[in-house]
Amino acid sequence: MTAAGVTDAASSKANALKLEANALYSSHKYHEAIEKYTLAIEADPSVPAFYTNRAQCHIHTEGYGAAKQDADSALEIDPTFIKGYFRRAVALLAMGQLKEARADFREVTKRAPGDAVARKKFAECDKLYRRIQFEQAIDSEVDRKRVADTVDLKNYPVPEDYSGPRMAVRKVVRKRETQEGEEQEEVEEDEEYVDQAFVDGITEWFRDQKTLPIRYVYVILLQVDRLLRQLPSLVDVSVPADGVLTVCGDVHGQYYDVLNIFKLNGAPSSTHHYLFNGDFVDRGSFSLEVMLLFFAYKLLHPQGFYLNRGNHESVGMNQLYGFEGEVRHKYPAQGKRLFDLFQESFEALPVAHLIQDKIFVVHGGLYSRETAKNATQEGGDGVVRLDELRAMSRFHQPQHSGLLRESLWSDPQHQNGRAPSPRGTAIQFGPDVTREFCEANGLKMVIRSHQEMEEGYEIAHDGRCVTVFSAPNYCDQSTNKGAYIRISPDLSCEYHKFTAVPHPPVRAMAYANINRFMG
Repeated sequence: MTAAGVTDAASSKANALKLEANALYSSHKYHEAIEKYTLAIEADPSVPAFYTNRAQCHIHTEGYGAAKQDADSALEIDPTFIKGYFRRAVALLAMGQLKEARADFREVTKRAPGDAVARKKFAECDKLYRRIQFEQAIDSEVDRKRVADTVDLKNYPVPEDYSGPRMAVRKVVRKRETQEGEEQEEVEEDEEYVDQAFVDGITEWFRDQKTLPIRYVYVILLQVDRLLRQLPSLVDVSVPADGVLTVCGDVHGQYYDVLNIFKLNGAPSSTHHYLFNGDFVDRGSFSLEVMLLFFAYKLLHPQGFYLNRGNHESVGMNQLYGFEGEVRHKYPAQGKRLFDLFQESFEALPVAHLIQDKIFVVHGGLYSRETAKNATQEGGDGVVRLDELRAMSRFHQPQHSGLLRESLWSDPQHQNGRAPSPRGTAIQFGPDVTREFCEANGLKMVIRSHQEMEEGYEIAHDGRCVTVFSAPNYCDQSTNKGAYIRISPDLSCEYHKFTAVPHPPVRAMAYANINRFMG
């Protein structure tokens, strides 16, 4: 019998389960490892390392809230257990709670003053925290002027030695104030725009790992920002009568897999519409190319190429998971300004699309009872209605609760009801929640993304909730397939799976700040 009252047999069983879990972790089978660590904890709940090992698996599967809980449990057992502070720091960092993460990293350095790695991680976290605090202080909401209003394209000519694809030019008539500012006059100007030749050209230009002149990047972002801001938060769309609408899930900067989707399934066109369901950037190291290609397609086919916002289309995630670092690396002179302009465009992205009044497409999932408008009304059913989503304010960063947060972060669960999410934000929702949402809104089904699927997709909740994920070999270390859904005019769905294709030797997460803290 151990000091904690655990029998020797139970302790031996727990250690054997831990070794099995360790092997699964080494093979990147994090979900299976979590199950084994859980069994080890059930056999012997007195070992803090079991909790911190499971926490590390939760971190790899984006279960940051669960990772923090495991770290808390380890520290309750042994307040001197250094890995408990370290795992909690990483989980807090991943959830954007940099101040709290910094405190835990500092605690690690106090308890292990001779650990050079610990000191380095604290220094890096402290530097990141101070930089973000500084940038927020000089760019406060009160004083902030939109970056889009400050870009003067005359300052950014296309370099004479540029040999890549060029934008077409057309004449447009604009109204401009006179010098006195009292009246407006019509002025004819040249305007660059996206045509099919430009899209085809940048597709190959990016394939060869070449960058566009900063002028063209600004033109794309300014034009797509104006277009997106005209759209409602919930966009109604139809399947082309003589064509198809393809829905894709997360692509996470995997540009070459995006090109493979178009190769296998056909390029976007007037009869082949696409809806990409968020998480275009981060993790994969070609996020800039993905985003510029998608925005170019949106300008080319404004009524046939649709984009939903994902949880990674936000400043906090981009600062940690690679997109900010990638933008700054590829455009060092304009990186900060360009990143801020991307954020303005991300805030303008619609949150959901409704296909022919029957298929609701959103990145994360459904909603807590408290979020529904009628939740506090007598007889209210606590089910969010589509009109609430149409009226939702979206031109800001996701808060810690509310319609926008849950639209981007929620996940389904197998059991009925609602539960806190292991991600540490939003909720998990069961089959009954999906059924009530569909019945109240006259829907056939919900399509969402947000979670890696081994086979690329999953049909759950009695066929009413489908998850589609389109980033195969996720982060260059998974065995998962990607998938997409072809929807016909009669709303029948065909599910297609595909495997990853090779990409240039730039590893996933190459530009991510979070990478430095994961060890």
